[in-house]
Amino acid sequence: MKCKEWNFVFRWIAVPLSLIAVISMTPLPEISLTAAAADHDIVILYTNDVHCGVDDNIGYAGLAQYQKEMESYSPYVTLVDAGDAIQGAPIGTLSDGEYITDIMNELGYDVAIPGNHEFDYGMKQFLKLSRKLDCGYISCNFTDLRTGTDVFAPYKMISYGDTDIAFVGATTPETSTKSSPVYFQDAAGNYIYSFSEDTTGLGLYTQVQDAVNQAKKAGAEYVILVGHLGENENDVTPIWTAESVIAHTTGINACIDGHSHEVTPEMKVKNADGKDVIITQTGTRLANIGQMIIGTDGTITTALVSKVPQMNVTTDYTVQKNDSLAKIAGKELGSYNRWQEIYTANKNTISNPSILYTGQILQIPGDCILNNDGRAVDCGMDQFIKKIQNQYKASLEVLIGKTDYLLLAKDSQTGSRKIRIGETNLGDLAADAYRDQLGADIGLCNAGAIHSNISAGNITCNDVLNIFPFGNTGCVIEATGQQIKDALEMASRSYPNENGGFLQVSGLTYVINTSISSSVQLDQKENFIAVKGAYRVNDIMINGQPLDLTKSYTVASNDYLLKQGGDGMTMFKGCTVAKDNMMLDADVLSGYIKDTLHGTIPADYANPAGQGRITIR
Repeated sequence: MKCKEWNFVFRWIAVPLSLIAVISMTPLPEISLTAAAADHDIVILYTNDVHCGVDDNIGYAGLAQYQKEMESYSPYVTLVDAGDAIQGAPIGTLSDGEYITDIMNELGYDVAIPGNHEFDYGMKQFLKLSRKLDCGYISCNFTDLRTGTDVFAPYKMISYGDTDIAFVGATTPETSTKSSPVYFQDAAGNYIYSFSEDTTGLGLYTQVQDAVNQAKKAGAEYVILVGHLGENENDVTPIWTAESVIAHTTGINACIDGHSHEVTPEMKVKNADGKDVIITQTGTRLANIGQMIIGTDGTITTALVSKVPQMNVTTDYTVQKNDSLAKIAGKELGSYNRWQEIYTANKNTISNPSILYTGQILQIPGDCILNNDGRAVDCGMDQFIKKIQNQYKASLEVLIGKTDYLLLAKDSQTGSRKIRIGETNLGDLAADAYRDQLGADIGLCNAGAIHSNISAGNITCNDVLNIFPFGNTGCVIEATGQQIKDALEMASRSYPNENGGFLQVSGLTYVINTSISSSVQLDQKENFIAVKGAYRVNDIMINGQPLDLTKSYTVASNDYLLKQGGDGMTMFKGCTVAKDNMMLDADVLSGYIKDTLHGTIPADYANPAGQGRITIR
C-alpha cells in the first residue's frame, strides 16, 4: 500500500538495523521549511537511467523486494523514475519499450518523467506507451508548439495524510538532438514539439519556476523536482544541468535527477534565494536504489542503497514425523490455510500433497528469494520478469560469430565511454560494417549508437542487440567533401570530453589538432550552423587520397545521423539519399560478421585502440 493513509491504526516499526547496514545515509542540514510534516516518515524510492537493465545489479526484482521492506517501515512509500527506462537492451528493442512499461506497471511506479531515450521508438509509440503506463508521465517543459500547451501535466500532487507533495517533471532540452530530431518535426521538417531550448537556459528555468508556483498555489508543502537533466558529466549542456535549474529557481526542496549516469548520494546547491537544495542521482542500470526520506520533523535525508538485505527469504524445512502440509504451513507461515503455497513451491518433489516422508526437504516460500547471483529479490517480480524474458530468449541465443579479442566501447572498470573520446576497435568494426554492407565510399558510426562491449568468445544475437539497442536503419547518402569535413569537425568539437556524436570511421582517416579551439557555431537546439574559425580536423584522407571538398562521396551510416540530423549533424540535410531503409543497424553488423568476416573477428581488430584511423595531436 503506497501513497495513501492506511485505514487502520498504524503501529510504528523502526527501521531494521539490517537495512541501515547496506545504505550510506548522509543527513543534510535542516532546510528552512514552512511545510507541515506528515504523521509518519515519507519514503521516496527513485531510479534513473535503468536503460532496460531489468536484471542488472539490484534489478527490478530487487527493487520490488526493497519496496516491500520500506512499506513495513512506513505507510507512505512512493516510487519514482527519472527517465531513460525503456531503451538500452533487447528487452526494450524487441518490444519497442512495451515490456519495460509492463514491468514498471507491475512494480507500481507512482511518478515517472520521460528522458530523451523514451522517444527513441518514435513519437507515435512514445505517446502509446505514455497511455499504457499506469502512473503516466509528467514534464513541465515538453510542449506542443502547434497548440502552445504542455503535452503532459507539469507536476503530480501526492497526499501523505494531511501533507501534500508536488513532484515537478523536467526533461532535458538536449532531447531534441539526443533522440531523433525527426520525431519532433512535421513532414516539412519544422519543429512541432519543444523542450524549452534556448541559448541562455531561461526558457527551461521559467517553465520549471511556473510549475513550482502552480504546485505551491495548489497547496504543495514540499516540491520535489524530478529531472532528466544531468550534473557534472562533460557530455551535458551546462545551462540545462540540474545545478543550473536550481540556481535560477526558488521553492524546490530537493531534486531527483538523471541523464548523466552519475552516482550522487547527495549534493547541495544554492537556489536563487541562497538556500541549500539537495540533488541526488543513482548512477545507471539499477546500480543503486535512491532513497529520500522526509522525516516527521521536516528534515530531508538521502541515501543510495547498493544491496537489498535478505529478509523473509525462502528457507529449507525438514519434514518431521506426523507432519502434514497444513501443519507445516501453520508453523512456518502462520496459517494452516497456506499449505497450498508450500505444495506449489515443491511440486517437483511432492507427487501427492497428502503424503510426506520423514526427512524430506521442502522449500518454505518467502516473499524474498536469492537469485543465481545470490541477490535478494522479490519472488513474484522475479517470476514476472522471467516470463517476459522467456518469450524471446531463444532468438537471442542465435550464434553470429566469435572473437578472440575484447571489442571495446567503454572501460569496464571506470565506466568511461572510450568510444566517445577516440577510436576503438568496436568503432572500427561498426563503421566497416556500414561501409561494407551498404556499399559506400566511407562508413560513419556515431559513438552514442554503440552501447556495450563484446567480450572475447561467442557473439550472439543478444550481443549485437546490446551494441545497437536503438533499432536505427542503415542508409547511404551523397555528400560533398565539405559536408564530410564539417561533420568531422562537429564530432570533434568537444574532445577530450565525451560526446555521443563522436564519429568512428571507415575508408577515412583524419587528425584532430587539440591545440586549436573549436569554433563550431550551434543554434539553440545544439544543431550545427557553421565553422567560424580554424578547423580542428585536418589531413583528411578518403581511401588513401586527400579529401576533395568539392567532390561528392557516398556515405553509409544510420538514418539517425544522416537523415534525421541526430547529434546536431544538420550539414547532411538535403543530401541525395542513394539507398534508404536498407536494414536495421543490428542486421548490418550481424551481416558483416557472418558473411564478410565468415564468423570470425580477425586480428585486424585486436587492438582496443583501433587501427589508427583517428590521430590526436
